[in-house]
Amino acid sequence: MNTFRSVSFLVAALVAVPAFAQQRPTVAGQERLRGYLIAGGGALISTPQNSVTVSAEVAENVTSDIQVYMGAAYFDNVMSQASRDQLARTGAALTAITGSPWVFEGRDRARSFTVGGRYLIPASTSIRPYVGGGLGAINFRRTVREQSRGNITTAYLAQFGSADGVVDPTQSNTTRPMTEVAVGVGAAVKKAYIDVGYRWRKAFHTLDDTFEISGVGAAVGLKF
Repeated sequence: MNTFRSVSFLVAALVAVPAFAQQRPTVAGQERLRGYLIAGGGALISTPQNSVTVSAEVAENVTSDIQVYMGAAYFDNVMSQASRDQLARTGAALTAITGSPWVFEGRDRARSFTVGGRYLIPASTSIRPYVGGGLGAINFRRTVREQSRGNITTAYLAQFGSADGVVDPTQSNTTRPMTEVAVGVGAAVKKAYIDVGYRWRKAFHTLDDTFEISGVGAAVGLKF
């Protein structure tokens, strides 16, 4: 249901932004978009529970249809289902062995940095759908807490490891190479720039290279 609502939001936004921008007719000789600086937020649609994202991006037009961009993003919690299941199994096993309750909860905060390019689909207005992608890195910081014993991240990872291979068991703060695919629509409105889009990201050097996250978001800022 969360995924359906998020996708519905993206579809509605992709329709609304062009409709809003088309209310402003293109003026002959209008200054060509040279780039933009934007910031915004969104939500992941691929994680077991809702997770907020915050992002910032700067882009420059190489040609009228080609952009290069740099982006940074923060993810509130990207812990995979494999790691959540491991926490539940470990808690159940320790409870059975010791006779005392063990209840674990975990959180994976993440930060990413990406450099890439995108192709702007030609249009007769200031609305430009796009598709692109890039390469970068994503940093994961895992926290494991037990309800009565507090933060036991280091001890937990040393004893039980990481089920998804996202973090190195010898350290809770791990950086992985990453690739990104971006699809969306941008609109220049006077001095402002609006972007609504979908991002798919894949982290490498994890267990079987299977860690992927995807999300939708919107951002606004200044064009130049």
